[in-house]
Amino acid sequence: MLAFYGEHCVGAGRVNTFRADLADAGMGDGHLGFAFPISVPVSDVGSVVVKLEGSDAVLLQNGAMITTAGAPSRDLSRSDVRERLASLKWALKHGRIAQGDFDFLRILWSSGVYERGLVRRNAADDGALVEKPQGVAAALLEAYLQTDVEVGVERVRNAAEFAAEMARLSCDHGSAPIVALHTDRRAILRVVEGSHIGAGGPDGEARPTHFVDYALSPESLVVLDVRTTAELLMPEGAVLDVISAAPSLA
Repeated sequence: MLAFYGEHCVGAGRVNTFRADLADAGMGDGHLGFAFPISVPVSDVGSVVVKLEGSDAVLLQNGAMITTAGAPSRDLSRSDVRERLASLKWALKHGRIAQGDFDFLRILWSSGVYERGLVRRNAADDGALVEKPQGVAAALLEAYLQTDVEVGVERVRNAAEFAAEMARLSCDHGSAPIVALHTDRRAILRVVEGSHIGAGGPDGEARPTHFVDYALSPESLVVLDVRTTAELLMPEGAVLDVISAAPSLA
């Protein structure tokens, strides 16, 4: 791929990034995505066009994104995950972390997704209590950041809005790279488990490619790493709350 600003080539890269949605659509093995740096002032990025080498056709990609130069990557490496899990086991062994938080973080760091039910049984009267989703989400986000947090909620109504919000949060280095998802109707979140972990590394392992369906409902929360490959299947008229958090400055 070649990027042009006017008549000048300002960047180039290969088409070799895996896209699970393209693989599911039957487009080869799915390695048809791309990302590469460009040398152009931020004020001029709107005039950059991308072409396939040897062709005059201009690519139009609704999901394309240009990030500012020098923005640090938030991708996790496999060694990062191994170190985090080892530290987590040590913290549990020495009583520095509760069992519930240990289970949450272990699953989230390993797979990029975590399910949490909101219905709690009341043994006294054999009834049921539904916990408030924002309260549960805040507790989980605090466990992740290990500090007090300020919670924000963004409402999305379709798959395109969800994808845009995930892209925005993945570039927001002031917030946690995870969100809690809660919907007013039943919906499906399709997740490629483990896809938040960078490909390659010394062990040579590749990213996973298969989607796993997670049920969204009023009675549950799903916590998702925003770096994970995920798709939302939601009925018309439904609303999904995307609950995010940043460290509290108070």
